[in-house]
Amino acid sequence: MRKWLDYIPDRISGGMRYVCGRMSPDVRLIVVVAVLVGFSALSVYITVSSIYNIGRREGERIRIERMRQLELHPGTAHDSINNIKDWNNGRNKAE
Repeated sequence: MRKWLDYIPDRISGGMRYVCGRMSPDVRLIVVVAVLVGFSALSVYITVSSIYNIGRREGERIRIERMRQLELHPGTAHDSINNIKDWNNGRNKAE
């Protein structure tokens, strides 16, 4: 298995050397510049389109509401400290 994993990158590298070795330096420069321009254009497109589409999806808009006062249950204002003492593994006290 290890030989197979070492063979694949060597085979790809050899193929790339063969293809690039047969090109003249002028053609190689043109290919490098074309790939650079292509990936640069793709990067700019992805960045601009993602910035443009922020918040444009329907149904996923954030609703802004006024803050409401929290409703406290009667008798719970001081029970937050005592809850630790009265905890009974989720069972009712009557059990």
